[in-house]
Amino acid sequence: MAARYVTEMVGALERYGERPAIGAGPRVLRFSEVLDAVHRLAGALAEEGVGRGTGLACVTGGNRPEALLVRMAAHLLGARLTQVVAGPAVHGVAFILRDCRPGLVVHDVPVPATGVPLLGLDELVARAAGREPAELPVRAREEDVARVTYTGGTTGRPKGVASTFGAMAARDGRRGAAWTGTVHLSVTSLAQRAGGRCLEQLRAGGRVEILDPFGPGEFAAACRRLGRVSTYLTAPMVYRLLDDPATAGGIPGLEAVSYGASPILPERLREAVTRWGGRWRQGYGMNEAAVISRLTPADHDAAVAGRPELLASVGRPATGVEVQVRDEGDAVLPAGRTGELWIRSAAMMTGYWNRPELTAEVLREGWLRTGDLGHVDDAGYLYLDDRSKDVVIVDGVNIYSLPVEAALARHPAVAEAVVVGRPSRVTGEEVCAFLVPAPGHTPSGAAAAEACELVERELAPAHRPTAVFWEREIPLTDRGKPDKRRLRDRASTDRPPTTPPPAPGP
Repeated sequence: MAARYVTEMVGALERYGERPAIGAGPRVLRFSEVLDAVHRLAGALAEEGVGRGTGLACVTGGNRPEALLVRMAAHLLGARLTQVVAGPAVHGVAFILRDCRPGLVVHDVPVPATGVPLLGLDELVARAAGREPAELPVRAREEDVARVTYTGGTTGRPKGVASTFGAMAARDGRRGAAWTGTVHLSVTSLAQRAGGRCLEQLRAGGRVEILDPFGPGEFAAACRRLGRVSTYLTAPMVYRLLDDPATAGGIPGLEAVSYGASPILPERLREAVTRWGGRWRQGYGMNEAAVISRLTPADHDAAVAGRPELLASVGRPATGVEVQVRDEGDAVLPAGRTGELWIRSAAMMTGYWNRPELTAEVLREGWLRTGDLGHVDDAGYLYLDDRSKDVVIVDGVNIYSLPVEAALARHPAVAEAVVVGRPSRVTGEEVCAFLVPAPGHTPSGAAAAEACELVERELAPAHRPTAVFWEREIPLTDRGKPDKRRLRDRASTDRPPTTPPPAPGP
């Protein structure tokens, strides 16, 4: 039986024929034109030997509409797609292109030689345009691997997450309906969540606009031009928009924001929700499991109206997802206790590509160990406390980074805070903070000490950072998350200009 995820995609392209579908500036493709391009591209790829079960890698230097069309063509053929959007934080491309075992690599940037046939993206598009139009049947099947998506590799070499077409259908249904009546402005990597969000919008008959690269001015201009806009932002993107004078007070045309990829500082989230208005939705998830939980627009409204603690939550489990909090012995913990999050759903990966040992570590009797630490409150809201690999152990006590980061960011001089650990001969590890100054504030030892005092006062003395690094910006991984591996390396080798002592007593 043909894969439902693909047949529904093709059905939407047929159904909404003359509506605007995909734009990237002045040119906008209609749904009928997208369908025609997908069939032509699929035919051209088939001539290169790409078919059901064939590995296809697509490597681009930015977010291009053509890459989205190649993705749909690969799905039509039932190929196993690996997509990479190259950028300053992307590494391990040579490893990825060997590991995903492609039969063909399509690219618009130089790629490492791996012995696999190469085809330029522009050449592929030209060949497809010269073909006679011809409809192709959907060759993908539910059990076929649709995508092998690589993680950022912040804890080692990149890991390929294999997801079937059946799992993709479950993921698409769980994302929730597209923001109706809006243009989805896509600003994050099409190789990650953005690609799926664009297809979700198209399946609902909505228009997609691809903006690359992202910048506050360009983003605001696109919102004004498009009128009613929904978008997906990472936390650093929200911070950049809040800190830019052109967008800090509001963004005309922006009606709905989904956000995720990494934890967001509650104080900064409150700033954005109250300044910009509109509808807000958070999705906590991972490549291995898709969306795990959601903080809904109603939750954001409730937070602003008098329940601010909800802004520190990642919401309640999404439809079809079971979540358990377990201790180190795999026992389920009660509400309020911190442990590792285990999840179970139809949208989970089949495993890590070519990594059976690692797959066996994280998949246990139908459950996925996320590696995230968190707790659930009595109302069923889920709160993240840390990644298991990011916990800082001081004198044998687990120090979770997210509460420390939130406390540091409550100081008016701090726009962004990231906490990591480094070795200590005295306490085993010590807490180090990387801070980005708020606009109008100059980094200083006094401000660092005051921010650290907030941590000690709100949490406990052991949580207080012993070293502070002021940064112009936090380095990010290719998925838009703070690159904690780089920061740990820096903390272990460099000495900050400011090591804040305890604030003086009265």
